[in-house]
Amino acid sequence: MTRLLPPVCVLFLSALALPAADWPQWRGPNRDGLAPDVKLPDKWPEKPPEPKWTAPVGLGYSGPAVANGKVLIMGRVEGNERCLAFDADTGKELWKVEYPEPFVAPDPTAGKGPNSTPTADRDRVYMFGLGGQFHCLDAATGKVLWKHDCQKEYWGVKKGPLGDDSWFPPCGASASPLVDGDKVVVNVGGPKAGTFTAFDRKTGEIVWKALDDRSSYASPVIRSPGGVEQLICFTGTRMVGLRHADRELLWDVPFKARFEQTVISPVVWKDLVLVAGEAKPTTAYRLKGDGSTVTKEEAWKNDDLKTYLTTPVVVGDHLYGHDLRTAKVVCVKMATGETAWQSARVPGKYHSIVAAGGALLVLNSEGELTAFKADPAECVPLGKWTFAEKGTWGHLAVANGRLYVKGKDNLACYDLPG
Repeated sequence: MTRLLPPVCVLFLSALALPAADWPQWRGPNRDGLAPDVKLPDKWPEKPPEPKWTAPVGLGYSGPAVANGKVLIMGRVEGNERCLAFDADTGKELWKVEYPEPFVAPDPTAGKGPNSTPTADRDRVYMFGLGGQFHCLDAATGKVLWKHDCQKEYWGVKKGPLGDDSWFPPCGASASPLVDGDKVVVNVGGPKAGTFTAFDRKTGEIVWKALDDRSSYASPVIRSPGGVEQLICFTGTRMVGLRHADRELLWDVPFKARFEQTVISPVVWKDLVLVAGEAKPTTAYRLKGDGSTVTKEEAWKNDDLKTYLTTPVVVGDHLYGHDLRTAKVVCVKMATGETAWQSARVPGKYHSIVAAGGALLVLNSEGELTAFKADPAECVPLGKWTFAEKGTWGHLAVANGRLYVKGKDNLACYDLPG
């Protein structure tokens, strides 16, 4: 059942007086779309607050990362790709690294990039550009500490039937770097550098590489379904689990998509791993391990949740995602795969979903933010705001009592007062 609330009763977001929580990478602190230390107060006003600050960034679908008082993001102005850092309190530009990027996606609807979200780790920032420019920057100054031009170093070995490079995604690199101890893992692709490549965070030298598939648009995670720690991610053709200790392939699920559009980040709940995207049914696979190896079996399949580009979010023991065909938010029981509820239409081709303080924040590509109560019992809409113009594809970020929204070519920061 869908229950609508009158405007005076709907809720507004606020930060608790709890320890500050950064948003240092793609999909938040744990790459799961969950924003810690946020609570809902009593009312959600009909209009959004005025932005605390806005800053020009440029085109692209890069989402913001927030760490140590800085907001980090990528953008494109004319033929140059850029990496920028802003003061989180004032929006003042602290530094900028800019370089020519001639790569243009063959599909105009894919945008001109960049699409990857920066990763902040300790004193460094890692940024992966659309054409394969991979930079390690000093977080304080923006100084380039090391870099790789994947186009020149690792790709260009083989062409596909459409004339595109066989090793990186046809519309450009979009995966966000993953820090793993003193290594940073990137989806490079192909036999020269591997589908997944770990670079030494200090020197930039390759530490290990794994598989030789084309890379995907998806960003990897490290999880332990079945009791075995693994690096889990899409390649261009399949979802895979690599044993973390030695990067050996433990399991895979073939996933055929047009133009190898494997986009969804892995979602792991207990021993279940979700495989989704390309408007196919969301499917959960159960992994069983013996300490070093795992086996997989299909646990359930849900036809109500056929997502495309939007990675779902797990809150408690329920999954919340967006169905491409019906344009509805769908709540699914993780244990069984049954649909708990479906919302009214939330249009848009892309949606970023963040769970914060008992609410689901759903930002669509039209610039509209719709909030729902993260309640598996019923669909309760909380409110809707229009934040930005059409073209909002960057992932929403919630950090330290603030909301960050990437518009078509700018970044806006909103305080979330009580």
